[in-house]
Amino acid sequence: MMSKYGKIRTIVIESGKGKKRAAIFTNGTEEEIDSERVVQLMCRRWGEENRIKDLLTRHKINYMPGYVIEEIGEQPWVDNPQVKELKKKRATLQAELREAKVQFADEVRSKRLEQADAQTIRSEGLLALENIVRKENEILRLNQQLDRLARRVRFDEAYDGRRLLALNYEKKRFLDCIKVFTCNLREAMGRILLQYYDYPKEIQPALSMIMERAGQVKLEGGMLRVRLRRFRNPEIDDAARRLCEDLNALHPVTPDRFCFPLCYEVA
Repeated sequence: MMSKYGKIRTIVIESGKGKKRAAIFTNGTEEEIDSERVVQLMCRRWGEENRIKDLLTRHKINYMPGYVIEEIGEQPWVDNPQVKELKKKRATLQAELREAKVQFADEVRSKRLEQADAQTIRSEGLLALENIVRKENEILRLNQQLDRLARRVRFDEAYDGRRLLALNYEKKRFLDCIKVFTCNLREAMGRILLQYYDYPKEIQPALSMIMERAGQVKLEGGMLRVRLRRFRNPEIDDAARRLCEDLNALHPVTPDRFCFPLCYEVA
């Protein structure tokens, strides 16, 4: 039992080789969902989290708004903060005034004042009346100040010259389009490589090894040759050669104005 969630079911999974255990908590009963399905969903969630980490670190994809900040030319109109502050003070004084009047009335009607001498009643009453008149004068002064203030002003006028900034989304959209295109292109290359590499869970690391492999770039007879260094792992080496053949079958060219034909190969 858990105080916030009620009855909770625990499923313990154990790795086959290291014998390490991990617990999964769920409020689904065995009749609603079996253990194998819970484990499958949890592993899929871990895969999604790793996918998000890959997008953030490798492709620099994030959803924070705008990289470019620009100053707004014409500052917007906002409520005058001085008016708000004065109204707050006036409300406090009005509450204190009401309390002072009630207190004064209670003291006048109390038995203690009825039995006291006239001098005591006069002195205490004058002090209370003085407090009431002082608060009424303060409220009157605040009302006069409010009448002289504008209800709405420009933002920079309201906050001592500070100016609002706007985010330029156009450049971010353009950059994000390139990032998403690169990410989709990488996924497509992974699907091609999967035809020649027998470990689906390792397809992205294997593709990274191929794409980040050092090599030579040389222009020969009007063709730009990209020659990668060979791989020590024979399975990676064979998959890389086959991937190069498939890419060459697409007749790629350089994206510049020369449009040189590209040829990928492994030394």
